[in-house]
Amino acid sequence: MASASLQFFAFILALFGVFGDIAATLLPNWKVNADVGSNIITAITQMQGLWMDCTWYSTGMFSCTLKYSILSLPVYIQAARSTMVLSCILSAFGICITTVGMKCTRLGGDNNSKNNACFAGGICFILAGIFGLTWILS
Repeated sequence: MASASLQFFAFILALFGVFGDIAATLLPNWKVNADVGSNIITAITQMQGLWMDCTWYSTGMFSCTLKYSILSLPVYIQAARSTMVLSCILSAFGICITTVGMKCTRLGGDNNSKNNACFAGGICFILAGIFGLTWILS
């Protein structure tokens, strides 16, 4: 089993990963189209995300519309939504399990159970990473 400082460093990296996973799931920057048009005054930037579509105008105004109906969305967006939400859930679950298994905490009992908890948390993080990367295939 790794040292306590190495475990704490890996835990901090995992927290950054969870925050990045949640930000990537919520932000509408999955697909960006920029249309300058005939002049710079009519420039429009359209961003499509999993949960909303936003339009930014060159005048500084923007408007966003939420995607309410799940069944009217294309299959690849439905799949990306489900895998990213599953990735966020697995990451949060991995954080909870890994907290129990770390050497610097007093939770979890003896060393054998702490080793098993750290291993289970690592498996959760690996699965969350795989689910977070599946949107690339769609």
